[in-house]
Amino acid sequence: MDPDDERKIRAVVAAQTELWVRHEMAEWGELFTEDSDFIAHSGVWWRSRAENVRGHTDIPESVIAQKPAYTQRIANIAEIAGEVALVHAVWTWPRFRPPGAAVEDRSGILTYVLVKRQGNWFVRAAHNTRRLTP
Repeated sequence: MDPDDERKIRAVVAAQTELWVRHEMAEWGELFTEDSDFIAHSGVWWRSRAENVRGHTDIPESVIAQKPAYTQRIANIAEIAGEVALVHAVWTWPRFRPPGAAVEDRSGILTYVLVKRQGNWFVRAAHNTRRLTP
């Protein structure tokens, strides 16, 4: 993979994480293609940028307040084709408290497919999977 493309992909994933943590969902959504797919850890499948943003925006304030504890790091980037990349990112969310439940340490893996359009990289698909044991 071209080093410049890898740098740009890393920047997109970093921006995606930062905007999600700050709960700036409109800006976060701009990192996705209009026809993007996102499968949440719960199995919900959003089939457009609009559905994805709506689904990630509509969460309890108690969850939003905990977002600063979330971290994500890229574990792997692989070029699938000239303008398509596969990214695996490992995430952790320590001391997460779901509404009405006990505190738990959460972790998982996000699998992203990014596509290059007009020189810029965008998330075309994402699948979030929770690890049951950290």
